[in-house]
Amino acid sequence: MSIRSLAIAASAFLGLMVGPTFAQNASIAPQLDTIRERGTFRCGVYENVPGLSALDAQGRRVGLDVDYCHAMAAAILGDPTKVEFRTMSLAQGIPALRSGEVDMVALALTYTIQRDTELNLDFVGPTLYSGHAFMVHRRTGATRLADLNGATICVVAGGITDSLIADYFRARNMTFRPLAVENTTQMYALYEEGRCDVVTSEVPFLGMRRSRLRQPDQHLILDEIFAKSHMGPIVRDDDRRYAHVARWVHYALVNAEEMGITRANIDQLVRESRDPAIRRFLGLEGDIGRNMGLPNDFTQAIIRAVGNYGEIFERHYGQQSVIKLPRGLNALAGQGGLQWSPTWR
Repeated sequence: MSIRSLAIAASAFLGLMVGPTFAQNASIAPQLDTIRERGTFRCGVYENVPGLSALDAQGRRVGLDVDYCHAMAAAILGDPTKVEFRTMSLAQGIPALRSGEVDMVALALTYTIQRDTELNLDFVGPTLYSGHAFMVHRRTGATRLADLNGATICVVAGGITDSLIADYFRARNMTFRPLAVENTTQMYALYEEGRCDVVTSEVPFLGMRRSRLRQPDQHLILDEIFAKSHMGPIVRDDDRRYAHVARWVHYALVNAEEMGITRANIDQLVRESRDPAIRRFLGLEGDIGRNMGLPNDFTQAIIRAVGNYGEIFERHYGQQSVIKLPRGLNALAGQGGLQWSPTWR
């Protein structure tokens, strides 16, 4: 076959491969249409989990997951207030998403292989990198995991935490006495009464629960993590374009922090910046937003609404919050953490 024939054949093959993709991308995905026609973004959140979703003293719903819902509404509808919150439990979240009751579930769901491959979910983020850790009464004298050999640990019956603990302890020839409880409310009540020495959960949840105890400073969250946890909102995986929007809203928050773009300086940067990367990110140049089915300046709407990722974290988990957790794994990659954004180009 001649070189010219090869070129024609290759072009035809690429046309078959690329053509449908371009045709599909030329129209806005149905989920975006549904949200725009409805005029609100429906988001599943916890009723009362400070840090993630809870009512403040003024009766406003606030939290890291709440801010992600506002960011999605800002990106898709141009108005962060057009959110309809549906409060639900972890067990209710996935069915609500599958049925179409909500457009996104923001319940800090842990990213696992089963949930990703068997439940038809697309994970956003991780918006929180964490892991299972232990919180102990300071009176126990424990300062590291090795000190917990023989400890009584409260666990919620039917969960996976007891098996995670069992695996960790067995591998190190350690033992523990499980005290099974019905729910987390009962677990922390028994822990505070001294019925068990230790409770365990992901670090952000431990920090939130510690802030609610009668004497928070009498409880220590051990530094060591015994099981990793990657958490974030979820959307259905049957609408790729919509899933891409959800994912890149998260990356926009992280990318803004990487570039030093904040709520306080975004208007000045829009007016004055001549940096091509900043102008491209803010939609002042190029068609990235339009090619996603969004306004070109959707990132401006997001940052004006909730700030960048660092601002969100500090407001709900960091030093501006009652939980006061260090950034740790959720610091930017350039600062020793794991949060980073792919190239915005």
